[in-house]
Amino acid sequence: MIIRKRSIISWLLNIDNVEDERKVRVPMLNNKLHFGYLANGLKILSDVRQTQPDWGLPELLMPSFEEVMKKSAKSFYGIDHQLFQEFYKDNVCGILLSRDCGTIVYGFGENTLYVWLFSENGDLSYLYTYFYIKSTKDNTRRIYTCPTLMEDDQLFAGSKKEEQMQIYVWLADKLMSYLAVKKYVKVETIIVPVGTTMKLDDKILGYKSKEKVRNESGQEVIVMDSRWFRKIVNDNEIFVRGFFRFQNKKDKNGEWYKELIFVDSFVRHGYHRNALIEEDNNKAEL
Repeated sequence: MIIRKRSIISWLLNIDNVEDERKVRVPMLNNKLHFGYLANGLKILSDVRQTQPDWGLPELLMPSFEEVMKKSAKSFYGIDHQLFQEFYKDNVCGILLSRDCGTIVYGFGENTLYVWLFSENGDLSYLYTYFYIKSTKDNTRRIYTCPTLMEDDQLFAGSKKEEQMQIYVWLADKLMSYLAVKKYVKVETIIVPVGTTMKLDDKILGYKSKEKVRNESGQEVIVMDSRWFRKIVNDNEIFVRGFFRFQNKKDKNGEWYKELIFVDSFVRHGYHRNALIEEDNNKAEL
């Protein structure tokens, strides 16, 4: 897998970057309303950039990390509003590299998550979705965006209307789950230096995939991975499927905090053995 240079990333991380500023654009759309809406979204991001927030390094999600996100998502539903507040208090913002949807830029205001979604075309980064989500005390979310943007065939040609309308919910769920796992779960991070190729099985203990990551992005990239779910159970009787739960713990100062832990599957009779991660031979380029 090769991580290519993305103008939106180098523009965000370098406040003096003038060259890449010209490469971060809004698509030329026939619908002037949609063009104006995205242009305003890009201006908002530019204004945020001027405050020089700590974006951190871009983070790349590996399949094992996304598996943890999916399996732990339900554990966070009851504290969704609390998470919004905590992420705002902590000035959380960042850049997420996703294999399935491009470059996600995000940041929190008070009870609000702002999302900018970019696609790459050569050395140009195009903003094709911008929206924000407000959280309420009853753990529900309200989405604010241009109501007809997802109907623009120049932006979303070839996709079904039902799928287009779900992108806001899907992105919000993905981001909140990703950030919650980072906060509550013990995860592993690997920094891939500029211009290097890293074999993940050399860096992650027990990682069976032979996948390599080549970083040609122009800056360091963090690879997010997890070793969870490496156990399988074989039994002919009754077994309990593994599950997540919050466990109260004390830090070194004696303050209580919550940590999300995974309780392994267990059986009355049978055996456990290490699971092999299925090798993915599909080559990907980001």
